[in-house]
Amino acid sequence: MSVNQGVAAGGLAVLVMASGLTPVAAAEFDRGRALYENHCRVCHEDWAHTGEGRRVNSLEGLRARVSSWSVHSGLQWDTEEIEDVTRYLNRRFYQLTP
Repeated sequence: MSVNQGVAAGGLAVLVMASGLTPVAAAEFDRGRALYENHCRVCHEDWAHTGEGRRVNSLEGLRARVSSWSVHSGLQWDTEEIEDVTRYLNRRFYQLTP
């Protein structure tokens, strides 16, 4: 583990303790869902992902769409954030296979 990873892990532990979350509750936290609900849901209700005319038909396409909207919205998400949101959307709406 690098020094930065150790600092990040320690910071997460402090955040979990300060938030009052138990370790189990912290493990259940879904960052992809949180990012989506805080930054995307305002414009993209469930119908945007479940309608017949949806344009995403592959996991790569979904990832590209999330990445594109990250830039378009000024969020500038890193690769990990894009992956988290992609995984959440795929689990919740698309069920696409790699």
